[in-house]
Amino acid sequence: MYRRRYETTMASEIAAFLGRSLAGKDCPVDTVTSIDNLCDNALVFLTEVTNQKFGLREAKSVDLSAFGEHGDIVLLADPAVCAQAPCTCIPSDNPRLDFARALDHFFARTPAPEIHATAIICEGAQIGHGVSIGAHCYIGPHVRIGDGTRVLHNVVITGEVAIGEHCVIKSNSTIGSEGFSFIFTEGELTHFPQVGGIHIGNHVWIGSNVCIECATLDVTRIEDHVKVDDLVQIGHNSVIGAASQITAGAVICGRVVIEHGCWIAPNAVIDNGVTVGHDSMVGTGAVVRKGVEAKSVVAGVPARLLRKLD
Repeated sequence: MYRRRYETTMASEIAAFLGRSLAGKDCPVDTVTSIDNLCDNALVFLTEVTNQKFGLREAKSVDLSAFGEHGDIVLLADPAVCAQAPCTCIPSDNPRLDFARALDHFFARTPAPEIHATAIICEGAQIGHGVSIGAHCYIGPHVRIGDGTRVLHNVVITGEVAIGEHCVIKSNSTIGSEGFSFIFTEGELTHFPQVGGIHIGNHVWIGSNVCIECATLDVTRIEDHVKVDDLVQIGHNSVIGAASQITAGAVICGRVVIEHGCWIAPNAVIDNGVTVGHDSMVGTGAVVRKGVEAKSVVAGVPARLLRKLD
């Protein structure tokens, strides 16, 4: 989806774009790299913080003297690290974010929008301006896709589905599948028809092999700026609040409400009808069987409160 862009820019231009100061000499920057593969004329970042909002950290042991062995490396790092580094630096209170912004602006590009010849777009579907649709996709007749959205390969979107602007839907995902809803009767199970829809907001990221079920009667809702990782199941009538992240392998059962700003860690399960309060974190592999208060960190099987966030 993204391609590396090979252009030379100056360290001072990068600092100015980020609204940061430049510590050390100005120099040309040709590429980006990681701290494990240092090279000349590269922008690199260093931080122990993996999630600033929830205070998640990953300890790193780095020999800063290695930065002096290469020509014109530019380091984005915390001010205390920059003070010790033998190279040009851009001090930052959020190096990961600033590196991502610089990478996106100076060193990455996206292909021009294209609708692949093998994509099936049914009559009645509404496709916005600048939409990309990959090979072997199926877009149903009652689907609306907003401007600038990118749908990658082998995606199925069916039913009453509205997708906002500038979203990304990665390959092999299904949006609008029938919810798993059956009623016990004598000796058999009767299907409860799912006739609702799905509303997806703007700037939403849907990973690969994600399944989002339509609502039974109303709407399954994914709000603006939600990011959903690969291999996630989102059940019927669920609501995912704005700017929440649902990471790989999570199962969001039916009628779940995840309020805004939450982080659901890999392989967590949120049971039917549970509400997770805003700005909360659910730990890896947790099984959440009852409601979670706002600004909480929960983990375990069954999930229990570990701490409250300020």
